Amino acid sequence: MDPSPSRRIRWAINGALILALLAVFLGGLFTVVIGFFTGRLSPEASWQQWLGVIFPAVVIWGIAALPFGAALGFFASLIWREV
Repeated sequence: MDPSPSRRIRWAINGALILALLAVFLGGLFTVVIGFFTGRLSPEASWQQWLGVIFPAVVIWGIAALPFGAALGFFASLIWREV
């Protein structure tokens, strides 16, 4: 059974958003850990320094994950059937 176009689009959008949110969270965590080890961040740094390091990385991680999440969601809609 071939899924409808609206189902494929819905799954693609949901997949893109879920993977982007996961990438933002894990990418931010990864950036903080690497920032501590490289010395770019310190626990007593001001919030401006934290924002200056984390925000660009989080945006890049999230934007980069969108097309991959859309592709995964699209193909998942072809595999799983709605019950």
